[in-house]
Amino acid sequence: MMRFVVYLVIAGVFAAATASLPARGRTALKQDTCFSDSAPADQRIAACSTAIRSSRQSSLKASALLNRAGAYGQKGEYGRAADDSSEAIRQAPSAMAYYTRALAYHDLGEDEQAIRDCNEALAIDPNSENAFFIRGAARQQLADFSNAIKDYSDALRLDPSRADAVFARETANFSSGEYQAAVADFSKAIDLGYANAIVFYLRELAESELGHRSDSRSE
Repeated sequence: MMRFVVYLVIAGVFAAATASLPARGRTALKQDTCFSDSAPADQRIAACSTAIRSSRQSSLKASALLNRAGAYGQKGEYGRAADDSSEAIRQAPSAMAYYTRALAYHDLGEDEQAIRDCNEALAIDPNSENAFFIRGAARQQLADFSNAIKDYSDALRLDPSRADAVFARETANFSSGEYQAAVADFSKAIDLGYANAIVFYLRELAESELGHRSDSRSE
């Protein structure tokens, strides 16, 4: 579920990025399903494929490739998402291209490579919250909980209202035995609208662990 949410977030970033394009290109892109984060993934893939074939400008082609990568990611076709991201990097290297490929690598279980790509993204843009978030997810998968928590915290420093980062940090805190911090993050995630059965269940478990610790100390 979290990975699907991340791909949707990235799709929104792609759409917002078109605002920096020249007016002529921006008008064309707004009419293209490829650049619509609300369009179904299959429709976006078809539209992006057409845009990639017809584009002569590297930056526009790279943008279409990244949008198609995001659509492939939503469908679970992570190898294709990685391939499109790699081609986007060759066309026009950017922080977005590197962290998009990092997400694909993470979903393929290649977390060390995902971390390297996030490092490249952050070298280009030190304030890339998506790069921090994805690197945190890769580090968490490798059981490097302390550094994962740091990355999620950096993402939240840049966007304190990012509920998926709060949820991710709370799971890392829980896994590392930091139950007090986990309870605080679970509650914050709920306040931000990230309320579902999993969040409530994990908060209850964290509170239970805190209760067990208190009981053991009093004995």
